Amino acid sequence: MSQLKGAKELRARLKALKVSFKPIGRKWGRAAITAGRPMVPVKTGRLRRSMRILSATEKKARVGAWYTAYFIDAGVKPHTIRGKRGNPLVFQGRHGTIFARAVHHRGFRARPFRKRMAEEGLRQTPLAGEIIDAWNKAA
Repeated sequence: MSQLKGAKELRARLKALKVSFKPIGRKWGRAAITAGRPMVPVKTGRLRRSMRILSATEKKARVGAWYTAYFIDAGVKPHTIRGKRGNPLVFQGRHGTIFARAVHHRGFRARPFRKRMAEEGLRQTPLAGEIIDAWNKAA
C-alpha cells in the first residue's frame, strides 16, 4: 500500500483557497465602489453616499446602494402613476399642494454604471496574487 506524503499540507492549502475569496471579495468591493462613485450621475448625491459592501462570503461579494440605482442604470419607460384604491395623489408642487387622480411619468434614458463599476473594480484588484499568497501561507 502506498502512502501520500504531504496530504495534510495539501488539505490545508485547498482549504485556504476555498476561504480566500472572502478577503478578495472585500477588496474587489472597495475598489468597485471607489472606481464607481465618479461614474454615478449626481442630482442630490444620495446614491453616491449610499454605496457600500453588503456582504462578502466564500462564494460571492455583494455591493449595494440606494434602490434608485437600478432605475438610473436601466432607465425607466414612460408610465402612468395612479393612487391606490381610488385615493388621489397628493404632493407639493412649485405653487402649492397638488391633488391628482393620475400623473404621467415621462421616463428617462438609461445611464449604465453598475457593470462598468464592477469591471473597473475587478481590473484594479489583482486576484492571482491573493490566491498565490493564500496557497503559500497555508503550508
